[in-house]
Amino acid sequence: MKTVEFMGTALDDLRGFPQTAMRAAGYQIDRIQNGLAPDDVRAMPSIGSGVMELRIWDEAGAFRVVYVAKFEDAVYVLHCFQKKTPQTAQRDIELARKRFKGTGEGDFKMTDKQRFASVWDAIEDTPPQAACMRARSELMMSLTEVIRERGMTQGDAAALFGVTQPRISDLMRGKISLFSLDTLIDMAATAGMCPSVKVTKPKAMLGKHPKRAAKRQLEVA
Repeated sequence: MKTVEFMGTALDDLRGFPQTAMRAAGYQIDRIQNGLAPDDVRAMPSIGSGVMELRIWDEAGAFRVVYVAKFEDAVYVLHCFQKKTPQTAQRDIELARKRFKGTGEGDFKMTDKQRFASVWDAIEDTPPQAACMRARSELMMSLTEVIRERGMTQGDAAALFGVTQPRISDLMRGKISLFSLDTLIDMAATAGMCPSVKVTKPKAMLGKHPKRAAKRQLEVA
């Protein structure tokens, strides 16, 4: 699994999205970190070789995440912004192009970078929230991959997971904010996927009030 690295103010900009849009973008970045294709993306050769643009559609508007994932070490998030015009503004293209040079592809490296093992550690406010979103995201990825691997229609998937067809549509479009952890576990269990929780105890307790007592990881068989 690749790490994720945010260039310049990209992380602050992403965290400035409405929560539903931020988490929808987070889910797509998590897919990319895990080597899966995002749901709605287009190439941006005008910015640089291998640069892609995630397209996030939310009730609050259209949001974009410009990134490059061709390097072995990390997914580089170059720029995050709300799109308010039919064509991407030139200032957004120029900013992403400048940051793309900072990945090592160009003549200089930027020093203003932030790297995380998981996108959820970057965008969520607390470790418990990040752990919950990691689990929800992992379940969603597993459920969608089962649907794709079996070549099922949304109607077939709805019958398999015990939900309505519109819920499967939301699932396939990465609407992670619409699915609680309990709901996703129920769907996986209904389909016979046997989800389980693995808890890894910390190596040492640092300080009187450690922020994280244990790391929880959801496993789906």
